[in-house]
Amino acid sequence: MPRVRIHAAAPSKVGQAPICSRGRGRRTAELADAALRVFTDFEGSMSTRQVFYQLVSVGAVENSQREYERVQRLLVHMRREHEIPYDRIVDRTRGKHQRAGWNGVQDVMVSVAEQYRRNLWVSQDTVVMVACEKQALEGVFSEVVDRYGASLWTLRGYASESFAYEWACEIERLNLEGSDVAIAYFGDHDPSGLGLEQDVQDKHRRHHADFTWERFGLLKSDFDRFGLVNVPVKPSDSRARKYLELHGDRAAELDALRPDELRSRIERAIVAHIDSEEWAALERAEQVERESLRMVTINWNKAVQAAGVNA
Repeated sequence: MPRVRIHAAAPSKVGQAPICSRGRGRRTAELADAALRVFTDFEGSMSTRQVFYQLVSVGAVENSQREYERVQRLLVHMRREHEIPYDRIVDRTRGKHQRAGWNGVQDVMVSVAEQYRRNLWVSQDTVVMVACEKQALEGVFSEVVDRYGASLWTLRGYASESFAYEWACEIERLNLEGSDVAIAYFGDHDPSGLGLEQDVQDKHRRHHADFTWERFGLLKSDFDRFGLVNVPVKPSDSRARKYLELHGDRAAELDALRPDELRSRIERAIVAHIDSEEWAALERAEQVERESLRMVTINWNKAVQAAGVNA
């Protein structure tokens, strides 16, 4: 992932004049400067909403829909002006669907050799599932879960009956195979965020799924630890009264956590349940198997010619 290219003679420091004016007014130039610092501090990609919450956390903008739209417009302009690489900002709410196709059998073999991974969880007593409320954060989460072959369950709000049933069936299958299931949950700390978390657990138990559940973010302690900007609880929310009694008028979205902090927590949640010796043994077996597939791919044309078949 390319680093942000800052167009300035020297790196910007807080308190200095904005490093990138591009004919902008003072307030917009200062906001652009703050956005560049956000990308300079973090590796990987983020959604527009993540960038917005990082800007809120440093006091560059207020937490409002109007300011969000302002940041959104600015980030579009900054990408078009090549101040921020396009692949540093992602939209995971939209996508492309197309059936896979190859240019021949050898092409398939190359793909298999590159993509082959062992299911390293078969040797573990506990299988970890990672759950996230926000689809916009899938990029941050997938970087970590893919490294360990863990499953990621993205709720996008309250889980539908169908989605919860599918998830519960997967838990039950693992239970029948003798595995415990630990779910590491990440969601907003607000009335809806806590409400949907309890709702999906209730739906799982209704289908007799056996699991443990632990919230890894947002936590109540994160407000003070990271100086999160408070989002007032909406009185119109039917869950507001109970939330206010338990937590006070303090709420925030998961996007407000720094991406590196999220990655660290996801990894910690997964590694806590791994038997390292068993894991390492299967990783060695995987490496041997991948090398075998690679050798088959290299010698594929020779095998085809020996069989007298046109590739």
